[in-house]
Amino acid sequence: MNKKWASAALVTGMTTSALVAVPATQASAVNHCTANSHKITWAKVAKPWAVTHRKVIENYTGGTVTKTYSVETVLTIGSSVTFTAGAKVKADAILESLEATADLQLQVSGSYTNKHAESISYKLSKNGTYVIYSGTRKVTGNWTRWACDGIGYIKTGQHGKAQSWTDEVDGGVRCNATVPKTSLAAAVKKKYC
Repeated sequence: MNKKWASAALVTGMTTSALVAVPATQASAVNHCTANSHKITWAKVAKPWAVTHRKVIENYTGGTVTKTYSVETVLTIGSSVTFTAGAKVKADAILESLEATADLQLQVSGSYTNKHAESISYKLSKNGTYVIYSGTRKVTGNWTRWACDGIGYIKTGQHGKAQSWTDEVDGGVRCNATVPKTSLAAAVKKKYC
């Protein structure tokens, strides 16, 4: 008998016949997933701000100007999923998984940001250059689908890319104003001021 097992039996008061050795690899794999269940994992998930509409305005009237501006479309973002051949999974299920991973509310497959010019009312209270805008977060990622064989998850060979977007945000920013670095206004200033 192995000395390690014998000493364990003496300390616990068990008989050596009660000891059963289970290989570590087998023990760690037991009950890790439910047979025939699936999961989706993600890689390279990104969610940067994207400006979809904008108009640059100068105000040097010396006073406050309140007006409704027509902001032109500069980018259209669609919600879509690509698949490997033979993949049997719904696009909306992939986007729901991406939504959970990105922790943002996303649009469903086939929807698009506004493709037309938008009207935005804005007050220009100081002299300077302003950018009136609309934008969203463009969320992208690479997905892989796994299946459980009763012991662990194995790759199904199904994978692809997905893209969606969040609700659009309207706003305006004066080019020499200080804004939060993580805001859409900061992305607008960087690109259009």
